[in-house]
Amino acid sequence: MPDRLGRYRPALAVSLDASPTKRSPVLLFVASFVGLYFELVVLRYLSTEIRDFAYVKNLPLIACFLGLGVGMILGKPLPRLKRLFPYLTAFLFLVIAFAPQLHLTHIPFPGSGVFVWGEGPANMPTSVGVLLYLGVILGMSAVVVTFFITLGAIIGEYLAPECPLSGYGINLAGSLAGIGAFTLLSYYALPPLVWVGIGLLAVLPFFFRSRLAILVFALTAIAIGPPKKYSYWSPYSHLILLPTKPPKGWPRPAAYFLSANYDYHQKIVDLSKAFVSRYPNVEPNHSALGSYELPYQIVPHPSRVLIVGAGTGNDVAAAVRHKVGYIDAVEIDPVILKIGKQFHPEHPYNSPAVHIHIDDARAFFKRAPKRAYDLVEFAYLDSHTLFASLSSLRLDNYVYTTQSLAEAKSLLRPGGALVLAFDSGRASFVTDRIFTMLTRVFGRPPQTYDTGYDGGGIVFVEGADGPATQVAAYPNISARLEKDPATIPATDNWPFLYLQNRSIPGSILVILLPFLLGAFVLLRDMKLLPRVFTPCSQHLFLLGAGFLLLETSAVTQLALLFGSTWIVNAVVIAAFLLMALLANSLVMLLPVSRKLAYVVLFVSLAVTTLFPYSRLNGLDVFWKIIVSGLVVGTPVFFSGMIFSRSFKDAGKPSEALGVNLLGAVLGGAIENAVTLGGTSLLGYLAVGIYFLSFIALVWHERTAPDAAAALAAAEPTS
Repeated sequence: MPDRLGRYRPALAVSLDASPTKRSPVLLFVASFVGLYFELVVLRYLSTEIRDFAYVKNLPLIACFLGLGVGMILGKPLPRLKRLFPYLTAFLFLVIAFAPQLHLTHIPFPGSGVFVWGEGPANMPTSVGVLLYLGVILGMSAVVVTFFITLGAIIGEYLAPECPLSGYGINLAGSLAGIGAFTLLSYYALPPLVWVGIGLLAVLPFFFRSRLAILVFALTAIAIGPPKKYSYWSPYSHLILLPTKPPKGWPRPAAYFLSANYDYHQKIVDLSKAFVSRYPNVEPNHSALGSYELPYQIVPHPSRVLIVGAGTGNDVAAAVRHKVGYIDAVEIDPVILKIGKQFHPEHPYNSPAVHIHIDDARAFFKRAPKRAYDLVEFAYLDSHTLFASLSSLRLDNYVYTTQSLAEAKSLLRPGGALVLAFDSGRASFVTDRIFTMLTRVFGRPPQTYDTGYDGGGIVFVEGADGPATQVAAYPNISARLEKDPATIPATDNWPFLYLQNRSIPGSILVILLPFLLGAFVLLRDMKLLPRVFTPCSQHLFLLGAGFLLLETSAVTQLALLFGSTWIVNAVVIAAFLLMALLANSLVMLLPVSRKLAYVVLFVSLAVTTLFPYSRLNGLDVFWKIIVSGLVVGTPVFFSGMIFSRSFKDAGKPSEALGVNLLGAVLGGAIENAVTLGGTSLLGYLAVGIYFLSFIALVWHERTAPDAAAALAAAEPTS
């Protein structure tokens, strides 16, 4: 009886056409470009349109790594998967593009220990919500894995004929080009139609003989379509601006509602004297007025004001109305700032008193003049996105730590005040945490007001050298917050404002564990496990895990020094690939001792882990870049040398690189432990993983004496 399931079973499909692929460095470069470029597209697009992916840490990233790794180990696309690839591509990107219409944008996020923006469908039973959450997240992750298996296999197919090191160098160069291309698109705030369209054009050389594939790719791009009116794509968010109907007799909208990634973000409101005097009760303007006037009841006549999270300009407009002479307005998102300049009815950004800084608030604190401001305002600066796909951090995590608040305090003049607004509600662990941190920094509890603005507005007020002036217009809830048990403060080492306790949330574990089990089953059924569990493969596997932890640690440390901006993230990842490329080039030219490289690696890891990065804040920008680059980059370089030296002897380069990427899946899973032990844990985990990789290398040499002898003869003595 014929095996009817055999043609659907990937394990049996590994018997590919044995005819070797012709050597083509250009196609290897293009394939590598496509792999990393589409990785960035999927990570950005998926978490924007299906919001729960923004809260499941780096799951989309490790799904990409799993697919690429499996594909490279296969070394050639499975014929059936390659035929289905155009349809799978269409399914993936059209589900993402039409997620709002498919009611996938806001699905229930289980658990109460994580503060999330937006809500799932109302009146949904808990069990149904959990099943929907599991089905959507795991289902879309499976689609991502399958999509990248084919891309990884294409890379492996063109890597196989190359000399290992030259092929790896081409792969790194193509990956760098992919990062560069997507960074450029982000810089110009171009929409998903352009992202996906460029990726589909780049993948055409591998499907040019299939007219049907070309047609499907074209129809996919057409279906995604251009952005709608009032829809914007910033480097951080999908922004949608909705104008309100103008009051009768008023020539323009009196307010706009701005959403970020389909969650309400902020309003633009006209609070000019001309409007308010004529329409005193029009909403939402009437409700907003008191909240924006509150800081000037605390400090009536400030001469210099700092506003972080300036957004579309409401807080800046209030400062201009109060005739503040010098206003520093800090906003991280250039597109939100552009929207404010174009649409805010009071045009506050046109005032000569306003000095605009497109930057991260924390980075600005470090270079701002000390004791210079009468008023420091934290506007409703709340994050709707992750800082980086590698990391568990949200974009604003380092703004709300005790160290950040202490830096803000140092900017106040005698008699000045700090005003922090947050839409967290009266009964929230986030409110409790901010209250606790301000109490620790200022040595006394802040005056805390429940303004109710935007439904859950809370305003915290601290004086520079004494209790701030009290405001009678809103309920003061300070006494109640003092009675509540103090929550864990957020620090630069544990900067998780939105996480209630030091734990890996159940909503993460309930996804991560089934995903890892599914990855194991996939490798087992495709008969790839034996290729992963050889001593040589384990060495490469652990190098991949360590490298991802090293990269994540660097991203978080450099975010503290230079800000949690998208460009910092892009530059760090590109710099890591460039360091790997330089290390690979050195190994091509000179004999390298892996054992000596391991010694330098461990020393540099110890320095990186224990280095007091805060000491660099006193340096000029140039020297800060140089010193931090050396501290962070040295272990990356020597880790790259070790990998390239091992990769040089790989009998099957694509398989070796695939195993290395599977190791990154493990590294990504381990990274979730940072919510238990803080960001410093990443360095210690990296040391442990690299030590295990060294043990695996020694084991490999001892279990393969003939190969070890040959390697020893080729390596210099250390």
